[in-house]
Amino acid sequence: MTVQITIRNVPDEVRDGLAAHAAYKRQSMESFLRDELERIASRPSREEILERVKKRVAASNTQIGSDTIVRMLREDRER
Repeated sequence: MTVQITIRNVPDEVRDGLAAHAAYKRQSMESFLRDELERIASRPSREEILERVKKRVAASNTQIGSDTIVRMLREDRER
């Protein structure tokens, strides 16, 4: 089952930007927006991601200090 969604008061520049993205992908505005909404809906929220990370950290009982993280980032950037 599908539903219709109406969004009011969209600024012209936003509408124009969306139309440009749709045209670039050779899609109608409707098709482009539907694809984008499906993409957004399928992704977990930041809160869900953080909760998953917290659960994994708690399950592994592993803790890494900020100094270790900074060192690892620096080493990675030097490669």
